[in-house]
Amino acid sequence: MHHQHERFTAFEQFQPLIPELLSQAGYVPSCIEVIQKLGIIEPLTAEHITPEELSILAPNYRESLHARGCLSRNRAILLVLEDCLGGLETLREQAIYLAEAISGFALRLKQLVPGITLSEFLDGVPDGEAVWGDIVNQNLEALNFADRSFDLVITSEVFEHIENLPKALAEIARVLRPGGRLVATCPLALGQFSTITKARREAASGRIQFLGEPDFHGDPLRPEEGAVVFQIPGWDLLDQLSEAGFRSSAVHHIVSWKHGVLGHDIPGVLVLEAQR
Repeated sequence: MHHQHERFTAFEQFQPLIPELLSQAGYVPSCIEVIQKLGIIEPLTAEHITPEELSILAPNYRESLHARGCLSRNRAILLVLEDCLGGLETLREQAIYLAEAISGFALRLKQLVPGITLSEFLDGVPDGEAVWGDIVNQNLEALNFADRSFDLVITSEVFEHIENLPKALAEIARVLRPGGRLVATCPLALGQFSTITKARREAASGRIQFLGEPDFHGDPLRPEEGAVVFQIPGWDLLDQLSEAGFRSSAVHHIVSWKHGVLGHDIPGVLVLEAQR
């Protein structure tokens, strides 16, 4: 698990590998021991991050392995960007939109790519208005950007919180230029094709109806409330992307102790990549 990178364009390609991947997850603690001794190499910059710079919070390493503001899943995104675009200089030539602004990942990307466009989302705040200093509000279901504004859109753990995900995907496709890319992470239902619906908003009352136990994730803008999980996307997400106007899409599985990309249930991190 020094460095592996696989790309899947359909659930049928990934499904047969699930038992083996679940078994390989048992090697992740040994990889952590190596990282604690050697450190990691930051994607894009190729800079050595020493063990002293790392904060490792077990047992869900996908959400930990913290260094320079980035988690394991954030570095997986950087590796996909490196694979697709070829390096930091090329990335700096892109018009990029990241759908977050105050996270460590956003701040690190801002350092690497100063011209990046950032935003946060607060329900009820008009698009384009400030929500935190000079950080503006953007709703992925109704983006306040012109058609074909960006070469690259990045989202990290956002799709599960969107009420109408197909609408948001269509909006992302709208603001991307021909050939532009979406690169994203979200909790993906590993072993099934269909999306798991967790909550929905009632049209008449506007209230959120939970289908089972309410599920919330941490939200830096609303730490006491958290963000409602509306769905856990399945592999039908690839079909939704096609319907939204993307001409190709894939899920990357990346495992790399060298770059500090390790998972929990499976050895690595899954990253969605779609091209307009």
